[in-house]
Amino acid sequence: MPDSANDFAEYAYMYTPAARRVREQLPKDLLPKLISVIDDLARNPDSYPMRLYPLGKGSHGGELSLYTHREFPLEIMYEIDRENRRIYLMHFAVPIVELKRVFVSYSHADADWLDRLRKFLRPLEEQDLIRIWDDTKIQVGSDWTNEIEKSLKSAKMAVFLVTQDFLNSEFIKAHEISPLLERAKQQGVEIVWIAVKPSTVQESVLARFQAANDPKQPLATLPDPQQDQVLTEIYQKIKAAVA
Repeated sequence: MPDSANDFAEYAYMYTPAARRVREQLPKDLLPKLISVIDDLARNPDSYPMRLYPLGKGSHGGELSLYTHREFPLEIMYEIDRENRRIYLMHFAVPIVELKRVFVSYSHADADWLDRLRKFLRPLEEQDLIRIWDDTKIQVGSDWTNEIEKSLKSAKMAVFLVTQDFLNSEFIKAHEISPLLERAKQQGVEIVWIAVKPSTVQESVLARFQAANDPKQPLATLPDPQQDQVLTEIYQKIKAAVA
């Protein structure tokens, strides 16, 4: 049992000047999470034993530890002075997580299928595994050809929503399919194509790439529940590719 009421008291925490400077530079959306973790540590420095890595003795004679969060990128180096019930926050770090930019190429005649796909890929965006780009991201008044070109160059994966409208688009063939297939050859960009509607895709350059679903049963030919099942399977394939 605790020896005194002091055993229930929270630890006071103090920032070193270096830690305070780094804290001010952290992404704003990370600050509430950081403060929540610090509050938890102040209530009980031993709250997360599986997330702590001991680093030996600190400059104040206490226990120096590195805390690493599992659910979002955050590291906290701190020292625990148990005798005086103080936590010295030494340093913060946000490990760099490379998001895979996914370029989705589609015909505007098939915009509803873009919306369907994005709904199924949203969990990957929420987990910060991918960042989807399509031409709906272009701001009014922007140089849209330049915006597309920049996104093509940063893409790590290309997803093609294949229909006959898509295959017949001269713009898509010249400005999206060709450069992305060249980047796949030269830089390893991953190519994923989805058979959305019946088309002559087997006569196109995409035929040499494996489809994400059965081209003999395009999405539009399936009942709604089966479409959702196939889209879930496509989600799983893309998740495996970016993991």
